[in-house]
Amino acid sequence: MKLSSACLIIAEDSPESYSPAGERLRHMALSNRSFFSRTIVLTVGKTKKQSAKGVGPTVLLYTTGFVRATPYPISALFDPIRFLAFFIHGLVLSARYKPSCIVASMPPIETGVSGLFLTRLLHKKLTVDYMDDWESSMSSQLTKYIPKILMKLTFKFATKIYSAAITIFVATPTLANTIRQHRIKASVILLPNGADSLIFFPRDKKSRTEIRLKCALPLGRTVVAYCGSGINPYYRLDLILSAAKSLNSNARKKIFFVFYLYNGIEYCRKLKDALKISDDLLEIREPIPRSNLSEVMAACDIGLVPFDDKPFLVYAMSTKVYEYLSAGLYVIGSGPKGGELDSFFSQNTNCGAFVRPKLKEFVRVFIKALEDMEGLLEDNSRNSRHSFVNENYDSRKIMTKAMAHLSS
Repeated sequence: MKLSSACLIIAEDSPESYSPAGERLRHMALSNRSFFSRTIVLTVGKTKKQSAKGVGPTVLLYTTGFVRATPYPISALFDPIRFLAFFIHGLVLSARYKPSCIVASMPPIETGVSGLFLTRLLHKKLTVDYMDDWESSMSSQLTKYIPKILMKLTFKFATKIYSAAITIFVATPTLANTIRQHRIKASVILLPNGADSLIFFPRDKKSRTEIRLKCALPLGRTVVAYCGSGINPYYRLDLILSAAKSLNSNARKKIFFVFYLYNGIEYCRKLKDALKISDDLLEIREPIPRSNLSEVMAACDIGLVPFDDKPFLVYAMSTKVYEYLSAGLYVIGSGPKGGELDSFFSQNTNCGAFVRPKLKEFVRVFIKALEDMEGLLEDNSRNSRHSFVNENYDSRKIMTKAMAHLSS
């Protein structure tokens, strides 16, 4: 196959980060290798140009040279300094590598604004990767700090960005509906996050035992894992900690919680100490590399996606859902009623359970899982969940199709 010219991707999170957005970007860059001679990724950060680890020499990672710019809360809505950094760096990189297309990963809006200006100035094609309903999130969180008129103007300009794109990738069906409500004429393609089923896969009972011994996870107990942010306000880890504390003595003997956090570690440890939860029941650990995390996940039994029930989370469908399932875990998720998570688990009951983010609901579902553990966590069930992800939500397959569309 003759490869097209370069592709420039502008995003906030690095493909080497632990975040879901970074993981999505990593798979996009991986898939690009089959269709573009070179992929240039521009993100926020302090490091200089380098080859992105685990992605290959045809993917070059550049950063804007700083992390913080305009103070909060203005920066949460629109940071003009960050926009200028994206635009100027993007201009320099475009002159050097001459990309045929530019992808702006949104949010934040600064990536979209810089992508819009670059494509108009250089007469290139713009693609927007629309990852979440950031407009609803901002409306919910910033009304105390920023006048509504400023937010409306910002959102109106965001619509101009979507209208200028030839293609919009959306992470969930709810986001596709949001774009259609704006009456955007661009081609809208559903591009769910998914999981890499070659990295996240189940292990047999003997292997799970060996991994637990190596990673200091208890044998003979149901291990419940949470992997992600420890400080994001819409992840209700406070309810998980309280639910663990509220379990009866018999349940506490059968269950063990482990958190692998890429931020907010000290905050969660202080909360754990305040609740007087022992290490024998729950441990909070540092982040580990993706390949190691997939091994640890496979040795666990249950994965957690504890979203709050805020209206703007109706769209939310975490990458971790697919990674847990691909590793063979049963997933317990929470969020707003009628949202993406609710719909997913209603249609795929063998994959996990959905509850409202309430203390009693979490306690109930943990006890229920312990009672049904034998059927939920045996090898056939684990392998079935992996096959489900491999067939429907494998990130490599999903991104390869999307990048084939982009390159054509």
